[in-house]
Amino acid sequence: MRTDRPLLTTATGEPYQPARLYYTIPSKPFVAQIFSQLRCMEEDREGGRWGWFYSAEAAALTFGWPRAQLPADVAPVLLGVFGFPKKGGMTLEVRSFGRAIAAARFFGPIFGPRVVARRARVVNRFFDANELTGGLEQLDQHLDQNVTVIDPRATEERLEKYLAGAKTPEEARRAYERYYEDRRRERRDIPLVEDFPLAPEEETPDFMHLATTLRLREIRACEHWNGNTQVILRDIIERLSEQRATNRLG
Repeated sequence: MRTDRPLLTTATGEPYQPARLYYTIPSKPFVAQIFSQLRCMEEDREGGRWGWFYSAEAAALTFGWPRAQLPADVAPVLLGVFGFPKKGGMTLEVRSFGRAIAAARFFGPIFGPRVVARRARVVNRFFDANELTGGLEQLDQHLDQNVTVIDPRATEERLEKYLAGAKTPEEARRAYERYYEDRRRERRDIPLVEDFPLAPEEETPDFMHLATTLRLREIRACEHWNGNTQVILRDIIERLSEQRATNRLG
């Protein structure tokens, strides 16, 4: 990390990066019944929300700093807040990617198959502690500013154009290669505030895909924090792929 400016971190030691998960649910009473049975959950009846705390059932989770080393004046730490937008569904807002991953893994088996994480929204940068002039609540608002919503249909339509003239498997292979080579040349990076779909039908029980998606973005944010602003997400993916290939050969 850079030493010439202070990195803003959460009370549990991870870099501050707001994130929001969007769930489909059978109903609010359905999940409220689940929350009411957990000692790490606390209802905010006036706000119509539920707070998820670093205690009881969640006490065994691991974040940036061990729970036993946290100052007494920060306990119990509020890890995230579940809300119920007027348009339906449920959201979980957290202040680090590590908490988003931990939440998905913690609540997945508790919710069961009827509660499904469908989308994620993230802020793809780290924050200077000097930006904390208006409090964390003000910084949390970055999640709803200049949002770029990723539509997978746009990618599918672009790929279909490349494949439109392919009549044989060999022509299709070459079309795929042109498509990916053109995308590599573009060096298109991820947006600052990114709202993208998840793939619950492909997700693993330990939410490996979500974890990989967020960790890669966290690595990119770290690179930019350290001054390597030319690094894009694709660079990180290719670098890690090369490292894995080298490790297999070694």
